[in-house]
Amino acid sequence: MFILQQEMKIVMPKIEQGKRSTVSKYMETNRICLFNEVCCLCDTDIKAEIDEIIWQMTHGSQIVPLKIEDLQYLYEENVIEKRRFCSFADNKDERMESVVREMKKHEPVDKNSYEHVLFLIQTSKDHPLMMSELQGLNDVIEGFSPKAEIRWGLGTNVDLWNRLFIMLVCSKK
Repeated sequence: MFILQQEMKIVMPKIEQGKRSTVSKYMETNRICLFNEVCCLCDTDIKAEIDEIIWQMTHGSQIVPLKIEDLQYLYEENVIEKRRFCSFADNKDERMESVVREMKKHEPVDKNSYEHVLFLIQTSKDHPLMMSELQGLNDVIEGFSPKAEIRWGLGTNVDLWNRLFIMLVCSKK
């Protein structure tokens, strides 16, 4: 059994100085607008969402840490796509297979266009990530552009018990 917990894509519209697009006019009055599952946020909302992504990535990765200074590039990106996956498998071997299967079903539309890819992988201390499980993640990573910078962090979460949690953040300028 698998649950896709969250799917979000932020697009920062490029607006020439002195001009206002329909999207920016709409954002000024409504703060958030949805266009075909793409979320356009005003500047303060974008900064808050990126702050939250960086906080989740750095505080959730205690075993193989991601550093705040290594994620500052997110503030300069034009597109950020975040997806969260959590398995509910009965044993360790099945949990990565279930997450990878769902990641492939719900993968970014154009994986080759992303320049930066972040993975946060979490398990409980009682059911740690096994080396054999990492092979399944390689199949997902191979689908991204060979030019993409891929970083990953590994941490624990006491609430996961035997489940596996992966947060995927893809971005580009």
